[in-house]
Amino acid sequence: MGATGILGWLLLLLLPVPQVAGERGDVAGVAAELGHPGTRTGAQGQRGAGCPGGAGVRNTGTMASPRGRRESRQGQVPEPAATHTFPCLPAARPCIPKDFGHGSLVCVCNATYCDTLDPLVLPAPGSYVKYESSKAGKRLERSEGSFQSSLRTPGLLLTLNISVLYQHVKGFGGSLSDAAAMNILKLSQPAQDNLLRSYFSESGIEYNLIRVPMACSDFSVRPYSYDDVPDDYELKHFRLVDEDVKMKIPLLRRALAMSKRQLLLFASPWTAPAWMRSNGDVRGKGTLKGHAGDKYHKTWANYFIKFLDEYSKHNVTFWAATAQNEPLAGLFTPPQAPTIAFTAAQQRDFIAQDLGPALARSPHRTRLLMLDDQRIHLPHWAKVVLGNATAARYVAGLAVHWYLDAIVPPGCSLEATHKLFPDHFLLYTEACTGFFMFRFAVSLGCWERGDHYSYSILTVMNHFVSGWTDWNLALDLEGGPNWVKNFVDSPVIVDGSKDVFYKQPMFYHLGHFSKFIPEGSRRVGLHSSRRCLLCQLEHVAVVRPDGALVLVVLNRSGRDVPFGIWDPAMGFIDTVAPAHSIQTYLWRQQHLGGWRASSPPQLPSGPWNRFQESFANAAVCGKLTGARLQNHPQAPLQTESHELSHSKLTFPAPPDASPPTRHSQDTGPAAAATETQREVVWQQLQSVHQHCLSCCSRGAMGPGCASILGWLLLAQAALQATGGRPCDAKDFGHGSLVCACSATYCDTLDPLVLPAPGSYVKYESSKAGKRLERSEGSFQHNAKTPDFHLTLDTAQRYQKVKGFGGSITDAAAINIQSLSKDAQNHLLRSYFSEEGIEYNLVRVPMASTDFSIRLYTYADAEGDFELRRFNLTEEDTRMKIPILQAAQAVAKRPLSLYASPWTSPVWMKTNGAMTGRGTLKGSPGDKYHRAWAKYFIRFLDEYAKHNLTFWAVTAGNEPTAGEIVFYPFQCLGFSPEHQRDFIAQDLGPALANSSHRHVQLIILDDQRVMLPYWAQVVLKDPVAASYISGIGIHWYLDFLAPIDLTLSITHHLFPDYFLISTEASTGSYFWEPRVVLGGWDRGSKYSHSILTNLNNYVTGWTDWNLALDMEGGPNWSKNYVDSPVIVDSSKDVFYKQPMFYHLGHFSKFIPEGSQRVGLAVSKKCRRCDLEHSAFLRPDGAIVLVVLNRSPTDVSFGISDPRAGFIEAVAPGDSIQTFLWKQPRPAEE
Repeated sequence: MGATGILGWLLLLLLPVPQVAGERGDVAGVAAELGHPGTRTGAQGQRGAGCPGGAGVRNTGTMASPRGRRESRQGQVPEPAATHTFPCLPAARPCIPKDFGHGSLVCVCNATYCDTLDPLVLPAPGSYVKYESSKAGKRLERSEGSFQSSLRTPGLLLTLNISVLYQHVKGFGGSLSDAAAMNILKLSQPAQDNLLRSYFSESGIEYNLIRVPMACSDFSVRPYSYDDVPDDYELKHFRLVDEDVKMKIPLLRRALAMSKRQLLLFASPWTAPAWMRSNGDVRGKGTLKGHAGDKYHKTWANYFIKFLDEYSKHNVTFWAATAQNEPLAGLFTPPQAPTIAFTAAQQRDFIAQDLGPALARSPHRTRLLMLDDQRIHLPHWAKVVLGNATAARYVAGLAVHWYLDAIVPPGCSLEATHKLFPDHFLLYTEACTGFFMFRFAVSLGCWERGDHYSYSILTVMNHFVSGWTDWNLALDLEGGPNWVKNFVDSPVIVDGSKDVFYKQPMFYHLGHFSKFIPEGSRRVGLHSSRRCLLCQLEHVAVVRPDGALVLVVLNRSGRDVPFGIWDPAMGFIDTVAPAHSIQTYLWRQQHLGGWRASSPPQLPSGPWNRFQESFANAAVCGKLTGARLQNHPQAPLQTESHELSHSKLTFPAPPDASPPTRHSQDTGPAAAATETQREVVWQQLQSVHQHCLSCCSRGAMGPGCASILGWLLLAQAALQATGGRPCDAKDFGHGSLVCACSATYCDTLDPLVLPAPGSYVKYESSKAGKRLERSEGSFQHNAKTPDFHLTLDTAQRYQKVKGFGGSITDAAAINIQSLSKDAQNHLLRSYFSEEGIEYNLVRVPMASTDFSIRLYTYADAEGDFELRRFNLTEEDTRMKIPILQAAQAVAKRPLSLYASPWTSPVWMKTNGAMTGRGTLKGSPGDKYHRAWAKYFIRFLDEYAKHNLTFWAVTAGNEPTAGEIVFYPFQCLGFSPEHQRDFIAQDLGPALANSSHRHVQLIILDDQRVMLPYWAQVVLKDPVAASYISGIGIHWYLDFLAPIDLTLSITHHLFPDYFLISTEASTGSYFWEPRVVLGGWDRGSKYSHSILTNLNNYVTGWTDWNLALDMEGGPNWSKNYVDSPVIVDSSKDVFYKQPMFYHLGHFSKFIPEGSQRVGLAVSKKCRRCDLEHSAFLRPDGAIVLVVLNRSPTDVSFGISDPRAGFIEAVAPGDSIQTFLWKQPRPAEE
């Protein structure tokens, strides 16, 4: 039995939890047998009418006996047979859970069964009800409690203030697209009813908003309009189609009949008939022919009226219509997608002259919404359209989509728009997950996708948005149908072949708002006693039309968060938000007869000790004891908490034993020494096993046992290790581990040594805990190759590799220098030395960025065109330069530094500010542009004085950001034409005539969605092109444009110019937590991006900040993100994240000068998510990187015609790097 088996055996002894029998989805019966609370989902905790019992008493409900339950076929809902009936049965029906291996559960519904909720009943005065859903398995589970007159609260208190009133709520809902209607109608009639009731009835989540596309959208099975007869300006041939009369209209009428609330329908057009469009097709880029006020625009306006007329004939009326779905999508739309392009000015004129008057003259009291596109366009669009009094008179509100929310903060867009136009409401009209950048369109049971929804809703409601509408009500297992093939996810997924549908976590997240916050509710004041940086607690409070209060609380962290609620009119609630959960609290606000809470409790001034202590120690036994043993029927009842007293995980050796060290697997004396140590370690494992087993079996986890388990983990690492120093593993509850480093200890790798011919080495990292773990193997010549295998072809040669690295921002430098000298040295060696991952690219900002603590440039003296007062700052001379010099000193490989400017001095800019929309004054060739070009040269001069020379500079960081109104941090706007002329006339000649003529120039340095257009504009000018070496790209909007239509096309158009990825970070999207310590998926996203880019001609990949703090900063503009290294200076430690090791699988093994080679795949591996790329190193060795993003192991083979075969397995959620020498011809 190997070391892995031994430790696995020990852990099984420690955790005697019965495994679920049968297939993954067949969990209900076994869970019932165990009495696990997380499986009695739905509203089973809710008491029926007249049910006795005090607040907080949990009712067990009705649960099928496993022995009496009929066996179910795969994918079908088990029918309950014999049941145990308990007192006070809830009227609601519980969830039938199914686990598809994506982190949480779905609830399965069919023609005969679906989980339901009781109609909402307000609690008695003095009490409250709480509905809770969680990643652990709860789904809108109801419980009750009573307000208290006093509270010993933890450090976080939410205080209600109903005297502060904000926007009214319009509601929540989804969209009845053609695809949604088709999927609903695939089901039997009873299953259809269950689905519609789940959305619209009192037994469901009570949606009240429904968006209806006017004619086709991408979520149709064909492109069409309602009048395809050319030149029919009178619309005499306007007809609804089968998708309307046979699908959407019948379903809308059924939803209207089921709903107790008034349903508000609103319509959105995707495209006009082809004969009205400038490109003559309903698909692709195009706008309406002519101009506002002409026959095309008036006909298009009447098209809206005809649509409303025809639906009204079926007794379906519309509350509102949007002027156009995503009018700016034409900038990014693939050629097959339906859209009409409008600028803000064009929409203003169309509304003022055509659509507004047409609606006003019609019998329809339908309200008009403008924009219906990303919030990045606000408040600019609102100013253009609503600044016109005529257009503003017809417009009731502004519609917003969520897809680019990460780019612009809500305060700069939504709140700014509300303050400018408070009489026009804001409404979110489309959102979905699973689009483009996600690895699965449909991810059944993914809790994080529901989390994204709730985070968005809470964020935008707190910034004056009045409602939130999801995209498709129901999709199939592929995420369609969709004739454009851009499949996405949905809260309800239909499997028509089995007559079942699955209610996803997204469904229940939406229900926490839609069921409890009806139309007419109003957001009220809610004060948080302290900012909760680590717990990610989000919240909003509203008062309902019936006077009840609703508070929604979202916990996106992996930790339970104690907090308090104070309503001055009612009292206190002492409560806990479980890890990965959402809660809705509901109560009536009436003064109680006996007492009234008049002041908040005194809050502790020190650290939140209970929170810190509960999660400081990462020992495995402690985590699982709390999560599992306490719920096991044989475990004793836990009446008190067993908290861990250490603030830091330690790995002490047992008495009389030395700390284990890692040894290589070489033969000879070293191997003998290794075997001796293995024996010692095994004896030590045996000696501590009994003590640890006894403490864990009691359900208590003291610090001694925690330390022993920590030592066991380190000992296991010693048994498996093959070189360097092992990871000091720490678990923060986010799915995987970080490696902790300090002044005295940090994990390392041995310098890379190529294996002997005929053998290979493999380095592996995994979600399960491996970190660049080395093993060896031999090639075979008679292997039975698996169905899926990779065949090397070194005759096919592609781009050469420049390298991999990160950015030394001010924030990174501040964090590195916040550590002690020894810890700093460990951090830099981890990145740059042979014992680390050997970065060779370093990006250096020229002056300040958002990741600075202040705004500055190097030449802030007004009118200093000669730059006589140009000076580096302390951020350079005392921070970045010393760190760069130290990195060069520890690196064996030469470092390639490149610089990027964020903004020019304000006196050079049109808007006189470092932030916001602005570009250089004047025009290329003038004094402003010459001074800005000279600024680059002066920067290079000053760094050269410190013996730091640069390989390249980029012409400007994200030049398109400077075209965005109210852009929140430093930027300098350039169009491609402006950048072309600046390079040709100013920057190119300045570099060529300087002592830095060797410095290469990189254009764009922005999102790849701008390609190939940007490259075509700049590089087709021969003068500009003569100064340029490459094209820099950022990853943030990769999901908007397919890689083959951007990078590959650009390479083939301009093969002599390299492509390099110059910035990436995670935690930047609005729905994401900023820092997630141990988040494996973030590292997996990095590797996916790197492999995808490398396989499409990109030569290198640069991460953003080398190191950030626990908050994801510092950052003066507060847009914190994650980093491969997170520093906790208060403890003089830093944590190497999974991202760090993912990057190391490339940077350490693929040095500069390597060349991508051919790699043939035997078959497409759709379900396994196996990704790969192969390289020939300058020393002749072969490197193959294989990424498995699926949770299942994947068997595969590797074939090198010159070396032989490798039979391999890629474990679930892992990355592997294979390295070998090809034999010389004589050796073959």
